[in-house]
Amino acid sequence: MSEHQAGLFDRHYTHHLFLEFALGAGADMDGVRQALRDVLARAPASTPLLMAFGPGLWRKLSRSFTFPPFSLEGKAPSTQGDLLIWIQAENPSDLFDTALAASRRLREVLALQLEVQGFVYHDMRDLSGFVDGIGNPTGDKALAAAVIPEGQPGAGGSWMITQKWVHKLESFNALPVEEQEKVFGRTKADAVEFDEENMPENSHVGRTDVDHDGVPQKIWRRSVPYGTTTEHGSYFIAFTCERERFEFLLRRMYGMVDGVRDRLLDYSRPVTGSWWYAPSQEWLSAL
Repeated sequence: MSEHQAGLFDRHYTHHLFLEFALGAGADMDGVRQALRDVLARAPASTPLLMAFGPGLWRKLSRSFTFPPFSLEGKAPSTQGDLLIWIQAENPSDLFDTALAASRRLREVLALQLEVQGFVYHDMRDLSGFVDGIGNPTGDKALAAAVIPEGQPGAGGSWMITQKWVHKLESFNALPVEEQEKVFGRTKADAVEFDEENMPENSHVGRTDVDHDGVPQKIWRRSVPYGTTTEHGSYFIAFTCERERFEFLLRRMYGMVDGVRDRLLDYSRPVTGSWWYAPSQEWLSAL
């Protein structure tokens, strides 16, 4: 049975770094493969390093299946990358050491197009003050939501989405707390979701905690805040067993399904967007 990559479900790490790379024209694939092997071999167990591939690089590494670049019909930015590295650590020193070594090696063969350093804010809250990821499934349900099952292409791996979101905190914080809660669809202090009767149709929970053809569209969220005093927001990262779930939920957020737009989009906007495939640990070991 294929095993997912380490660190996917472990939420105790407080420091995160995301590196997105682009593959240049005429890249030496033997050199790229060796660089990937080197990065995986040198990463300490204390700083889990997850590796995922965009559609362009994946086509060059494997012929088992293909997938398209990120697109939402122009509604959300597409900045599709070729390689994603996600490093987690318990302290910033270990994070920096692992990230610097990985980045230096990979920049010999790839172009760095985005670097985002994230952190756990208070008790796993978004910078808006609302707890993030409370809708995540648990136990076997988390595995079922996030990992591609045996017998399907890519089994043991996961489909991923990443988006860098920039928050408009001044505008959001100007709202009364009761109005902020209506934007999210849950209470701010204790993260209790509204009941069905009181859930605003255009709230974030109302748009994303849904079924599609009778199937709950559960995903595994691992987003973290990032930023400085001048620009800050959330690096959205999530995993699923079916890439179509991401598309369906994004279409609901942007009002492309029923005309109802997620009110959260009034206070935060994405500036990047990519799909990724994170292969199983078994596949990476054979790289």
